[in-house]
Amino acid sequence: MRYPTGASRRVTRRQGRRLASLLSALVLLTVVSGCGEKTDDEGDGEDSGSSGTEEGAASPGDLLGPEDPAEGEPVKIGLVSDGATQAFDNTDELRAGQATVEYLNTHKAGIAGRPVELVTCEAKAEPATATDCANQFVEEGVVAVTLGQSAVAESIWEPLHAAGIPTMFFLASGEQIATDDQSSNIIANPLSTFYGLPISAAEDAGTDRIAFVVIDVPVALTTFESLGPQILENAGLEWDLITIPVGTADMTSQMREVAESGAGVVHVLGNDAFCIAAFQGLEAVGYEGAITSVAQCVTEATREAVPGEQLEGMFLTANVALGAEDDETYQLYQAVMDEYGGEVTDVENPITMSAYTAVGALVAALQGVEGEITPESANAAIESMPETELPGGGGVTFQCGGSALATQPAVCTNEWLRTALDAEGQPDGYEVVDSSAILEGL
Repeated sequence: MRYPTGASRRVTRRQGRRLASLLSALVLLTVVSGCGEKTDDEGDGEDSGSSGTEEGAASPGDLLGPEDPAEGEPVKIGLVSDGATQAFDNTDELRAGQATVEYLNTHKAGIAGRPVELVTCEAKAEPATATDCANQFVEEGVVAVTLGQSAVAESIWEPLHAAGIPTMFFLASGEQIATDDQSSNIIANPLSTFYGLPISAAEDAGTDRIAFVVIDVPVALTTFESLGPQILENAGLEWDLITIPVGTADMTSQMREVAESGAGVVHVLGNDAFCIAAFQGLEAVGYEGAITSVAQCVTEATREAVPGEQLEGMFLTANVALGAEDDETYQLYQAVMDEYGGEVTDVENPITMSAYTAVGALVAALQGVEGEITPESANAAIESMPETELPGGGGVTFQCGGSALATQPAVCTNEWLRTALDAEGQPDGYEVVDSSAILEGL
């Protein structure tokens, strides 16, 4: 393994750090890349106004299904969003969560026949405010709490865990959360989504070397100083890490080293401006290998700056099937937002959709609750839930209770979505990938 020089940073291959540290780094990288901007994830939608009603698709009414209204005493669940800050505005998460609850109460009989009452709170990406949100949920008497993603998930989690209130976070991390086998659940495994894509692309390309081009934030180093090397070595791969400072507009010199290294796959992680510079640098030096990235990298700005012929065939990883017009889980998301999400301003944003997925997943996991619905009975239902399709997940399934990753019992699935871009830089369908094999022995 070699470490390119120039503007990149040399890092050692120390191993033995706890897996939770790596999970924390990977999730925080996702938050840094994705929530600082409203990308529209123009991202992945070919037509942000569509509701899955194209020729051959089911109508919104068919997708929503017959009405099956919930009745009786409401069951309170909590939803956290970082909400509006000076840097970004994620309040659509709360609007999408409320729309999801209205759909579930009207068409899916809520939780065990009783209506869901959504208690929301904005953490403002501040630890103290996040703790206040958690305390509010305790006072409100919620039976469980969920979130799509947050920069301060641990601060939300700690008071809830102390109070015995189960949590089901779509994207979250932290050693205490990930290793807790009592009341904590993390739906998406960051290890699967981060390493699964470039490893699968390397297998397809028949290459034994991957170059990781990563935005230079402190957590990037933690990612590769922990179990990343072990995962890649278990897969029989060599790898290079190139960390580049935020705001670097010309990456030609770094990408020349990548091209000369013999890497058959380049995995790019950052926001769209960072990724645009990396893609342009790879084009400038004539790189001909496979390129993989994350959904946050490919926005309308990316499509305007990078030629379609370069984007075509690029692989992206995703946790939701945003923009998959022929996928029923995405069509249902659109139908729900059309019918109940009138206040949602940006339906085609992955952060917005993550709230739909988080709320829907928690309610699905609670369907087996028995007797009086309390945090204790809610937790028992989550732990004993059957394998279930993830709302908006394009066929991904999840099952909490500790079976996905033995060393991280809070993780609920090792599956994720892979897509290849077409000539317009749009996803050309998603496929479900299970990365359990690359995590064996961790």
